[in-house]
Amino acid sequence: MSFVTIARIVKPRGLRGEVAAELLTHFPDRFSTVRQVRILQTSHTCSEEVERHWFHGGRVILKFRGRDCPEDVKELVGGDVQIPENERYSPPQDFYYHSDLVDCQIIENGALLGTVTDVFETGPAGANLVVKTGEGQEFMIPMVRQLVLAVNIEKKRIEVKLPVGLTTDL
Repeated sequence: MSFVTIARIVKPRGLRGEVAAELLTHFPDRFSTVRQVRILQTSHTCSEEVERHWFHGGRVILKFRGRDCPEDVKELVGGDVQIPENERYSPPQDFYYHSDLVDCQIIENGALLGTVTDVFETGPAGANLVVKTGEGQEFMIPMVRQLVLAVNIEKKRIEVKLPVGLTTDL
């Protein structure tokens, strides 16, 4: 089973076993339906039941059932809060999950330019596709309508029209 990360636990919070977590989802309201999560850490994983949640200071505060004091949650700090991939929200039109874009081929005028290896967030309003060529060189393509003409997640194919010079130095 595949999982997706929706938050990262940054610290214990309060005296009742809550944790503060950095939001890593574009859909924070999804926490209202999440009950079971997996906490992924470098050394192990565990399953937790979300008892309640709320938002504070740009973070989500999570309370897990059975963890009732700060000492009970210390071991969770640094962990990724994950849900099964099949429980993620269906994205709105023209919105793509990073994991769906990775491994897509970049095509311009029928020619393969490379493959998406990552998506680099440039802030709340944008992102760049990180593309690796067959020769191992990397370049980035801003995710804007003027450059990205069509995205086909099922075929793992992205059609682009790049400005002159973007790839000539490769």
